[in-house]
Amino acid sequence: MSADHIYLGSNKFTGEVPRLPINISKLNLSSNSFSGSLPSELNAPLRGELLLANNQLTGTIPSSICQLTRLNRLDLSGNHLTGDIMQCWKESDANSTNQFGFDMLSLSLNNNSLTGEFPKFLQRSSRLMFLDLSYNRLFGGLPDWLPEKMPHLKILRLRSNMFSGHIPKNLTSLDSLHYLDIAYNNISGSIPWSLSNLKAMMTVLSEDTEDYIFEESIPVNMKDQKRDYTFAIYKLLVILDLSSNSLTGHVPDEITLLIGLTNLNVSNNQLTGTIPNHIGDLRQLDSLDLSFNEFSGAIPSSLSALTYLSHLNLSYNNLSGAIPSGQQLQALDNQMYIYIGNAGLCGDPVGRNCSTHDAEQSGLEDIGHMPSIYLATSIGFVVGLWIVFCTMLMKRTWRAAFFQFVDMMYDMVYVQVAVRWAHMMEKTQDRAP
Repeated sequence: MSADHIYLGSNKFTGEVPRLPINISKLNLSSNSFSGSLPSELNAPLRGELLLANNQLTGTIPSSICQLTRLNRLDLSGNHLTGDIMQCWKESDANSTNQFGFDMLSLSLNNNSLTGEFPKFLQRSSRLMFLDLSYNRLFGGLPDWLPEKMPHLKILRLRSNMFSGHIPKNLTSLDSLHYLDIAYNNISGSIPWSLSNLKAMMTVLSEDTEDYIFEESIPVNMKDQKRDYTFAIYKLLVILDLSSNSLTGHVPDEITLLIGLTNLNVSNNQLTGTIPNHIGDLRQLDSLDLSFNEFSGAIPSSLSALTYLSHLNLSYNNLSGAIPSGQQLQALDNQMYIYIGNAGLCGDPVGRNCSTHDAEQSGLEDIGHMPSIYLATSIGFVVGLWIVFCTMLMKRTWRAAFFQFVDMMYDMVYVQVAVRWAHMMEKTQDRAP
C-alpha cells in the first residue's frame, strides 16, 4: 500500500466516514459498518478510486462528490442512500462549470434507494465501461443517447427499478456491450430484432480477452441464484436478461445470432409464438429461462445440442408435443420443474406417454370440432334450400315442373297406401270367425 493508497475494506469500522488525508488518490472503505451521511466536503484530490460500498451510509449524495472531476471509479453501492440521483450534479452545475465524468470508467450506485430519471450527467462520461444502477427507484424511459455518449460501455445493469417505455433500438450500436440486464422493470413493447447486432454478444469470449483496468466483485443473477463474480470471471459472462417486464410479441429468430451468450432470460413477460427453431445455435448457453410466458408449439429439437447447458426453465407456457431427448437435457436437475405448466407436453420427464397422449388429444380435438360440424351442416341445409326457392321464383317453367312433380309423387304415394290398406282389411275379414 503506497502513501496515497489506503485500503481498509472488509473490517468492522463504525462511526462516520473519516476526514480524508490531503494527498490521497485511492481510498477503499468498503464492507465496514460506517454510518451517517457522506462528508459534505471532500478536499482530497481523489483521482483514482473512492470505494464506500456495503456500509450503512444514509442521506443524499453530496455535491462534494461532483467536484472529484478526475475520479475514474466510484462505488457507493449497498448503502441506504436516498434522494434524487441527479441532485448532486444539479447543485454542482449551478455553481461551477465542473466536468464530472470525463475520466469515469466505473460507476456503481446499485442497492440504494435513489430516485429520479436515468442520470443525464453520464453524457459526459465517454470513457465509461461499467455502469450499475440496479436495485433503486429510478423511473422514466431508457435514453437513446447511450451509444453516442458512452460508446465503450461493456456492462449495463439496470434491474429492479421502475424504468418504462420500449427498448431503444439503437442500443445495438454499443459494440462492446456484452452484459445487458434490465430485468424487473416496466419495459413494454416487443424485443427488437436489431439486438442481434450487438457485436460483443456475437463473439465467443475467451480468457485472452483484454482485462479491465480495475478489479471488481459484483453479484450476478443466474440459474435462479445470486452469486458474486470477480471481474476476471465477470468479463467472460455474456448475458441478456430481459425478464420480469411487460414485453409482448415473438422472440425474434435473429436472437440466435448472439452465439456468445452464456445466459438468456426472458421469463415473466407476455411473449407469444414459438421458441426460435435455431435456439441450439447458442452453443455457449449455460442458462436458458423462457418460463411464465405464452410460448406455444413444440420444443425445438435443436435444444438438445446445448452441451454446456446446466439450467433450463420452460415452465408455465402453452408448449405441446414430445420433449426432445438428449444426454444433456436428461442430465439436468429438477426435470419436472423444467416443464411443469405445459399440459400439451409428453415424454418421460412429465410422465405422459406420447402415443396415448396424442390419441387423447386427437379425441378431444374431435369432440371440440363437433359443434363446428353441426353448424356447418345446418348452414349448408339452409343455403341449399334458399337456392332451390330462389331458382323457382326466377324460372316459371321450373316452378311449374316442380309442383307437377310434387303432385305426381303425392298421387303415387296415395294410391300405394290405399291399395295396401284395402288388402290388409280383406285379410283381416278372412281371419275373422
